[in-house]
Amino acid sequence: MNSDDNKMRYIQIRDNKPQEHIDKLIEILTPLASFKSYKQYRNIQLNNKNEPLCVLLTEGGASVCRHKDGMVITNAYAPTILGLTALGIMQSHYFLRTETDVTLGMLPVEVALESITQHNALMDLMYLQAYFIHSLTEREYALPGITIYESICLHLLQLMHEPDEIRQNTSAYTYIQERTNFSRSRIMNILSALKQGEYIKMENGKLQFVGKLPERF
Repeated sequence: MNSDDNKMRYIQIRDNKPQEHIDKLIEILTPLASFKSYKQYRNIQLNNKNEPLCVLLTEGGASVCRHKDGMVITNAYAPTILGLTALGIMQSHYFLRTETDVTLGMLPVEVALESITQHNALMDLMYLQAYFIHSLTEREYALPGITIYESICLHLLQLMHEPDEIRQNTSAYTYIQERTNFSRSRIMNILSALKQGEYIKMENGKLQFVGKLPERF
């Protein structure tokens, strides 16, 4: 397995948002967006009548999921913006699932891009796009070529870095399965062994602690 530093690299990149640039974009787009609050575990489409939407996530956390199998591609936490990374291309292939109660502002991607251009904020948009592309690239770099055990360890570390509201309401099994599609038996066997070895602590399936994980299983 990679070193602990390498295992944490994706998490560190994900958490290091270009917040100043995101805040500026949200300030520009807020007057144009329609805002609504949603409860936890709601599925929200990223298109409206085939028109791709820009989503301002101003409160809470959500996951971007793939339509064909429900796999979680990435998580997002307020304040941030979704839907501008690929400028709306292929957006119908994904949907948003709220992981907490959230507040979202929505507007067409085309309208968002026009306003960003008018406010000379294309550089801020580039920082936002670079952040998401870098995060997804690191995710794809980290996963191929590693064993199922190593992947489960990586996702346990990610789960420990989620906000408490998400970690305390999501079982470790569900969190891992939604991001890997590994079989239930394989995930549960590894979690059980790590728990018995006191490498992790769980209560009612919820992850409470991750220590130094063994290199091999």
